[in-house]
Amino acid sequence: MAVRFIHTADWQLGKPFGRFDDALAGRLTAERQEVITRIADTARTQNAPHVIVAGDVWDNAAPNNAVLRQPLDIMGEQPDITWWLMPGNHDVDGADSLWDRVAAIAPPNLRVLRTAEPIQMTPDTWLLPAPWQRLHHGRDLTDWMDGAETPAGAIRIGIAHGSIKTFGTQHEGTNSGESDAIIPPDRATRARLDYLALGDWHARAAINPRTHYSGTPEPDRFKTGSRGQVLLVEIDAPGAEPRVTDIPTAAFDWPVIDAPLRVEAISDTLKQITDHVQSGRAERYTLAEITLSGETTVQDWTLLDAFIDDLSGRCAYLDLRGTSTVALKVVTEDIEALDAQGSVRQTAEQLKARREDPALSQADRDIAADALRLLFSFAATDQSQS
Repeated sequence: MAVRFIHTADWQLGKPFGRFDDALAGRLTAERQEVITRIADTARTQNAPHVIVAGDVWDNAAPNNAVLRQPLDIMGEQPDITWWLMPGNHDVDGADSLWDRVAAIAPPNLRVLRTAEPIQMTPDTWLLPAPWQRLHHGRDLTDWMDGAETPAGAIRIGIAHGSIKTFGTQHEGTNSGESDAIIPPDRATRARLDYLALGDWHARAAINPRTHYSGTPEPDRFKTGSRGQVLLVEIDAPGAEPRVTDIPTAAFDWPVIDAPLRVEAISDTLKQITDHVQSGRAERYTLAEITLSGETTVQDWTLLDAFIDDLSGRCAYLDLRGTSTVALKVVTEDIEALDAQGSVRQTAEQLKARREDPALSQADRDIAADALRLLFSFAATDQSQS
């Protein structure tokens, strides 16, 4: 009677990464396909012969032949695993005929969930899918599950793609119709579901013991606390509370790091950043978003600047934010040490005065602060090379 399966979603195969250079964008796109093999290995290791993909297998409803066929080939190369794919809002089962193309070339171990009706997964387990058949449907696609009939004593697993009502209707990513799919947080209770497998949110989220978002197995954006995983779900019997285990699958890590600065405490901040970056994948597989805040000294800013320069070379990508908000503590000795001849010192004094001038706009004061930081950085570089 017990069932074990992998819950995943939001593969978005073929997703472009236009904000990055071509080399990195190509690596990120490739890993969204390669993760399928890692999911298969996870399923096999965990003795879970079924993989449920709760929507958005592809990034759009008209992928080119390679983006369509190669993932199907990878799934077909895992004959001991059955793949259950459901259309989501990105790959809606509409006029583009994506899912007709899939059905025509699908390997024998692939099942497509295109209709809202109970489908038998194992002798004692039934799936209740809620596929997207058009983009703007304007209703909760899970409402049919409440009255769905399955054999007595069957394990019932709902599959849906969309936002949970209590978490708001604003989707975390796009404006392509997700807000129409509002799912009540108690749907599992209403529909007598043993488990509700959700997709749409790219971050991992547990709504209640029977309702989970798996998040994406290969992250595609900066998101706090989400590092790319699938869920191993174990249900011992109808009515038993499922055991849900997160299993990491991502090749790339996308940490979001808040780095507050304090005067004469730069070593603490640098250690915090280093520990956070190194807690995930190797730096060359890390895209880090670092947000600075607080106050620091001129000397510590120079150390931070050198640290960031080194880290940006080690990481796949580094997005540094908040530099204009950091207050630079400048004392007379710092300015005098800039330039024995006085020309750089005079510029620094003028920028310092502008940064502190309440008569100027905040934008002008921020520009002065940025210029002052650059001046000290250039001066420190020049002094180190002389």
